[in-house]
Amino acid sequence: MTNSTPSLIAWTAQYREYLKLVGQGLDEEAALLKAEIDEGLPWVDLTWDDLEHAYANLGLAESEESAQL
Repeated sequence: MTNSTPSLIAWTAQYREYLKLVGQGLDEEAALLKAEIDEGLPWVDLTWDDLEHAYANLGLAESEESAQL
């Protein structure tokens, strides 16, 4: 068993960037990044669910929402 924490952190950062692009209405850029993420996740044995779960549990979603207020 390997430690997937570094991969999870790196891919969560990409997921965060994807969400920012979506939020800014930059759909083409978001689609390109999503394609990169889709291609890379299987190589590190992660899924979108893993990213969503990590993002929610890191408290990033709440801190970014409050920063926008």
